[in-house]
Amino acid sequence: MKFDTIIRSFLIAILVSFIALIIEGAYYGLHLGNTYALTAGFVNNYSDLTSPVNIIFLAIIFVLTLVIALSKISKKEGP
Repeated sequence: MKFDTIIRSFLIAILVSFIALIIEGAYYGLHLGNTYALTAGFVNNYSDLTSPVNIIFLAIIFVLTLVIALSKISKKEGP
């Protein structure tokens, strides 16, 4: 497996995890108390974004995306 394949897969996994975090932050931001701002999920102290379950969920998304991207990119390159 080439080094650039690993780097590309890692970047894809980071991008997908970041998109999931933004969507989740927007969801919590829109559904918290009297605040109706998209950033409320990131700045509110009572947000569920920092809960251990959420971090584990984002880690699972990252690892699965990394594995899928590695397998798809390495299959395309082939010998």
